Amino acid sequence: MKTILVPTDFSECAGNAARVAADLAKKNQAKLILMHIINMPTYGSNTSIDTWHNVTEGLFIMKHVKNKFTDLLASPFLEGVDVEELVEFNSVYEAIAKIAKERGADLIIMGSQGSSGTEEMLIGSNTERVIRSSEVPVLTIKNVEEPLLIKDIVFASNFFEESYVVFNQIKKFARLFDSHIHLLKVVTPSYFETTHYSLKLMEDFAKKIGLETNYSVNIYNDQSIEQGIHHFAEVVNADLIAMETHGRTGLRHMIWGSITEGVANHAKMPVLSVRIPKGEDKGNVIFPE
Repeated sequence: MKTILVPTDFSECAGNAARVAADLAKKNQAKLILMHIINMPTYGSNTSIDTWHNVTEGLFIMKHVKNKFTDLLASPFLEGVDVEELVEFNSVYEAIAKIAKERGADLIIMGSQGSSGTEEMLIGSNTERVIRSSEVPVLTIKNVEEPLLIKDIVFASNFFEESYVVFNQIKKFARLFDSHIHLLKVVTPSYFETTHYSLKLMEDFAKKIGLETNYSVNIYNDQSIEQGIHHFAEVVNADLIAMETHGRTGLRHMIWGSITEGVANHAKMPVLSVRIPKGEDKGNVIFPE
């Protein structure tokens, strides 16, 4: 883990993400990029302050952002961390995915307040959109204790072959914190599987990826996959939920939705999402995320 990207709007929520990122940066001797995104109407180009409708307003905002960065960089938790500040002019989620790829980031850490009901339906979540569009793993943070300790990781998956590709990212966290990994398969009335079939999937998975110790195999029954993940994570007192995502957009996203995005939005604990490479997405619909 060489580079960690943290989008910030200087809120308390974003501050939680920055604290976690600083902790991980110290553990990995990684560089930390703190990025603020300004999204304002322009005449054409969105890369320069000179194209704004109101240059005076733009200069005022830039001065305000600079002052906010000065305060943030003076935070004690950033002491000893290699930090770069970055200001981008773009839509939020597009800029995050773009910069993460351009800078070779190994991880994006985002704060999320979560939403539900009408608010979630109408405005959605930038964090969810980043999870959907980013080729870089995304760690979603809400309220977290300091320092970050990850003793128990729940890896919820369908355990099809496409899951093998993403698990190396999960193992990085497990090794870093010497975590116990709970392999979890949620079985629902809509997507029923026999215990024999589910166990075979998970045991083959563990064998293929070389898991020998410090893990367990778990089947949990619930009304929905998302509910099952949340309930199981509470039962084992998990510190992190890890999941794969297909990054589906458009009609495919409308039809299948995204369990990973829903879990990240509603979970009280950190959620790590790793996107399945496009060539690995087999279009399986049982446990689609």
